[in-house]
Amino acid sequence: CILGTIAIILLILYVPGIPPHVEYEAFDVDPAHPREGPLAKNYILDSAERMYEGELICPESMASRAVNELFVSLHNGSIARVWGHDFEKVKIVATIGPGCAGPWEESICGRPLGLRFSDRKLIVADSYLGIFEVDIDTGKKVRLVDPDVPIGGLKPKVIDDLDIDSDGNIYWSDASTQIYLEDGLVELISQPSGRLIKYDAKTKKNEVLIPRVHFANGVQLSPAQDFVLVSETFRHKVRRYWLKGPKAGTSDIFVSGLPGMPDNIRPRKDGGYYLSLVTSRNPDHIDFYDLTSRCTGLRKFLARATAIVQNFVKLINYYYPNKFCANFSYKIFSLGVISNWIYRGETIIVEVDEVGKIIGSLQGSTGIVKLISETQQIGDNLFFGSPYVPFLGRLRLDKKSAGAKKPSSGKKPSVKAKEEL
Repeated sequence: CILGTIAIILLILYVPGIPPHVEYEAFDVDPAHPREGPLAKNYILDSAERMYEGELICPESMASRAVNELFVSLHNGSIARVWGHDFEKVKIVATIGPGCAGPWEESICGRPLGLRFSDRKLIVADSYLGIFEVDIDTGKKVRLVDPDVPIGGLKPKVIDDLDIDSDGNIYWSDASTQIYLEDGLVELISQPSGRLIKYDAKTKKNEVLIPRVHFANGVQLSPAQDFVLVSETFRHKVRRYWLKGPKAGTSDIFVSGLPGMPDNIRPRKDGGYYLSLVTSRNPDHIDFYDLTSRCTGLRKFLARATAIVQNFVKLINYYYPNKFCANFSYKIFSLGVISNWIYRGETIIVEVDEVGKIIGSLQGSTGIVKLISETQQIGDNLFFGSPYVPFLGRLRLDKKSAGAKKPSSGKKPSVKAKEEL
């Protein structure tokens, strides 16, 4: 029995041609900053609320062009407008793809991940379909970046987030050139292939600024537009590319050792940035991902074994099409499944200043908001997006100070949020 198990493991590891067709390399992950000072435990996010639960599915990113108006990207390829005195109205105003049967067909219906406004046109980064300029008043859209056109010899496969400078140039992230979003777990355990890219508004050409980013994610220009930030999600850090000054054309680390995986970066009204951590890690706990960062053989075995199961299910679905098999094969390498699995009941948004120093954090322990991909301040509200939950989170800023300390009763609010979605 033992010899048979060893033989199977060796076959999976060394037989050529078994997917996924990626390379594996050992790497180090910077240890997480201790949970003290600006990262000391607080309960601010436990005062948040859920909006449009069951109606706004996986609201990944947000953008605003006016007070009391918010546009939200959704899992089914649509863009919703949320507006009103208390954001009490909601309506789908645009769709990126033609629609599809379910989440397992997101490559057809599209998966918009990043939103920004430019000259009152909404610029949308759709993971599968490209970068679009969308007139949200008419629904008309024009594709600016076609994912079928190689950039630097490689096609972008996970178009993620973006920001736009004063000249209309778009800085955007391509999280992987190896796999599509639905197989994001493969990028997690393989070598980095993400990139930070610049789209030139005049020439319509794309240029790679930073290659080999381990899941290039959130993008944010500095107020002076002298540098651009990009989240390196799977390395728990944010990288900086200099656009002006003596360091122009070079990159460095803006902040590292984050207590989780950073997703989108958005500006704070008081200066600096919100770094939304879609997952968290605690220096007091053993982190499986950190532990296996140098174990290339183990990661290769897990990826290949999982791919064998996925292809077997796909084969069944090919001959006997059914929703269960389609959904299972779609989810098996999904980052959403692993994110919910490793969720430990804590949510963290890190606040950093203009030079990357950690100056504060927003935390929660009830799960009323969790797995946050973006934090956006609109008026007196902080809104929270997530690629894995069916609601839009909101924190009224007048309640922010109330959650700085643990409730005097010592009890955490009872919410349904602890149920897995």
